[in-house]
Amino acid sequence: MKKNFLFYLLFFSVLLFFVIPPIGAPFFVERQEALVAHYPVSVFLNAGIAFLIYYFSQNRAVLFSEMPLCSEKKPVFVYLSAASVSFGVLCLSSVVFEILSVVTGSESGIHQVLFPSDVLGAVNFILGVCAAAFFEEVIYRFFLPSAFLEILKRRLLRKSVSRNGDKSAENRRLWLFCEGISVLLFAAGHLYLGVFGFLNALVCGIALRVCIKKAESLWIPFAVHAAYNFFAFTMMYLIR
Repeated sequence: MKKNFLFYLLFFSVLLFFVIPPIGAPFFVERQEALVAHYPVSVFLNAGIAFLIYYFSQNRAVLFSEMPLCSEKKPVFVYLSAASVSFGVLCLSSVVFEILSVVTGSESGIHQVLFPSDVLGAVNFILGVCAAAFFEEVIYRFFLPSAFLEILKRRLLRKSVSRNGDKSAENRRLWLFCEGISVLLFAAGHLYLGVFGFLNALVCGIALRVCIKKAESLWIPFAVHAAYNFFAFTMMYLIR
């Protein structure tokens, strides 16, 4: 009973404080034209909370009935292939949707990035990029798909199996639904970047989720996500 309470408390807290606010932001605030590459304390606090979610979910098994990720190590080429393919998809997707936004004349992304001009600002920028990438990987790729699946398996699958006994088919449908809703929530959190920003986040979210499933490790998609963000900011800096 205590485990169920903690699980639902965490699940609805994540939705209320981390997932819903960025989705609703574009409807209540003006479009962000410039981005100051200085991350506030809240970004690092969110990363710390994300680490606790990952730790207790994966190592203590106090939230899920099964650990979301396998702890067995894989050959190095598995990690390298998963990382290289997902990084390539992220870069290609960004280029394609940026071209489409230019061709169609649609607004997309942040128009101006104000980069740090001192050492402390650069350190904050580097750590902030890593913290933001880690937070998103834990929440959208690690926690939400498993959390949705856990809830639906508890509530719906039991009734369905007792009715027709076909557990494998129901498991497949539930898994697809949970994967789909999780990646849609991630993309919706990037609506502030415009329609093409939403579509780019949708493609990138799928690629990173495939990466975490293939590697069965959070750290590979986290590294890819952080490297992609650094690459994108570097390109902005060079062409500004």
